[in-house]
Amino acid sequence: MHYRIKTAFLRPLIVPTALALIFLAACNPFAPKLEDVVADRNQVLGNRKSVAGLFDWFRSSYELRDTLLYGQMLARDFQFSYFDFTNNNTQYWDRDIDMRTTYNLFRSAKSTSLQWQHYVYADTSASDTLASVERYFNVTIVLDDQSIFRSTGSARLGLRRRNKEDYWQIFSWFDKSDF
Repeated sequence: MHYRIKTAFLRPLIVPTALALIFLAACNPFAPKLEDVVADRNQVLGNRKSVAGLFDWFRSSYELRDTLLYGQMLARDFQFSYFDFTNNNTQYWDRDIDMRTTYNLFRSAKSTSLQWQHYVYADTSASDTLASVERYFNVTIVLDDQSIFRSTGSARLGLRRRNKEDYWQIFSWFDKSDF
């Protein structure tokens, strides 16, 4: 009889105690509080409605090694080019090859860093929808502790957008780096 009284007394406490333990196990008192404010990706990554914001977005895509961000900057008819000093001619490739090359670079790199320096020129006065910009950069690519590549140079970019409220996209890039 004495045993039945204890069990009958404890039975209603089992379910609430179990729920309390589950709740406490899921709650981390040391975790930072979630903010109610939703971050605007244009403020975090760069607002591509301005030329300066496009360069911020470019840097973010390299530092995050994110080809989804990178691909949003390139127009469908994008063309990358550089001068091949070995063969003494200009080499070209299209958007698909550039995306594949960049994807492989980002995937194989342990980290990448892109720092934009001063503008050589920025011509945006002729139109709200076309711009021509050349800007110096420093890039560092770390594949592992033994393989670290650093390069400097400039990128001459052709930019366009459909209208003044649209995002800038790169339709041509002539690379003048020392890679």
